[in-house]
Amino acid sequence: MASAKKTPVILHRFSTDMVENEHRFEAFRSRINTMFDMQDPDPDARRSFAGGIESVNMGAMLISSMRTQTFRFERPRQRLVRDFLDHILLRVDLAGPLDQNGRPAALTVLDLGRVSEGGMTPAHNVSVVFSRASLGPAAEDISRLHGESLTYPTAIFLADHILSLFRMGRNVEAETVPQELLSLTPTLVAACLDPQQISIRRARNDIDTMMLVRARDFIQSNLSSPMLTPDLVAREIGVSRATLYRLFDPAGGVARVIREARIKAAARSLTRAGADTRIGDIAHAFCFASDAHFSRAFKAQFGCTPREFRTALTEGEAGRGEADAVRLVFPTWLAAL
Repeated sequence: MASAKKTPVILHRFSTDMVENEHRFEAFRSRINTMFDMQDPDPDARRSFAGGIESVNMGAMLISSMRTQTFRFERPRQRLVRDFLDHILLRVDLAGPLDQNGRPAALTVLDLGRVSEGGMTPAHNVSVVFSRASLGPAAEDISRLHGESLTYPTAIFLADHILSLFRMGRNVEAETVPQELLSLTPTLVAACLDPQQISIRRARNDIDTMMLVRARDFIQSNLSSPMLTPDLVAREIGVSRATLYRLFDPAGGVARVIREARIKAAARSLTRAGADTRIGDIAHAFCFASDAHFSRAFKAQFGCTPREFRTALTEGEAGRGEADAVRLVFPTWLAAL
C-alpha cells in the first residue's frame, strides 16, 4: 500500500524579545505590516510593548499564532490598491493563551481584498490565510462574512480544526503534514462557514430588538403599577421568562431595568412638581416601599439624594448655590431629559 503524500512544513518564529526595548514596537509593526496597518498605541503601551508570532507555511495555507497586547489594525483602500492581496484570513480568537489550552471564543473572517477599518486584534489568536482561488466557488460566500465574528457551533468546530493544524505544523519533529488533511481544510471551511447561519443570527437579532422595544414600552407605561413584575412583562410580550432574562441580561436583568426606569421617572417628576410636593409622595407613586428605600436607590443611581437633586435644579435655575449643588446641575438636567 502506497504511503500518503506529505507536504513539507516551514516554521518561522518572531519575538520582540529578540529586539532592543526601544525598537520592539516598530519590529512587531514591521512584521504585521505584511498584511495590515497597525495603529500607534499610546506612549506607555508603546514603551512596554511585547509580542510574538509563530508562523507555519503549509504550502496551500499559512497559519500563525500570535500573543501580544491588543491593538487596532486596518486595511484602507489605498493599501488594497497597493498590495493586491487576494486572500481570505480566518482568525481564531482565543479565550486564554494557546500554550495554556486556550479555547476558541470566536472565528473572525477577514477578506484581505476588502477594506477593514478599526479592527481590534485580541491578545491571543491563531490565524490561517488561504488564497481565494484555493477556496473555489465558496470564496464568494465566505467573503460576504467579512468582518463577522462567528460563534455558532460549526464555526467553532472549524476553529478547533485550525488549532489542530497549527499544533501539528509547529511540531518540528513532524516536518511534514499529510496532504489529505490539507486538501480537506478548504472543503471544511466552505461547509462550516455557511452564510445562512449568519442570516439566521441576524434575523434572531432583529426579533430580539423588536421584543426589547415592546418590553421597554410596556415597562415605561406601567411604572406606577405595583403589579409590574418580570413575569407580567414576559406574559405581555409573549415570551418565556428565560427568553426575557436573556434579552435583559446585558443590562443587569429585568428587575434592575424596572427599578432604574422608576427612579428616572421619579427624577423627571421631581423636575415638574412644585416645591410643596412631598418627595415621599413621588416615591409612593412609583411603588417604592419607603422614603428611605427610595432615597438609597436614587442616590445609588444619580450620586445624590432626591432632596439634593431638587435643590440642584432650583439653584441651577437661579444661577447660584453651594458648590455641591452647582456640581450636580448638569447631571440633574441630563437625568431629567
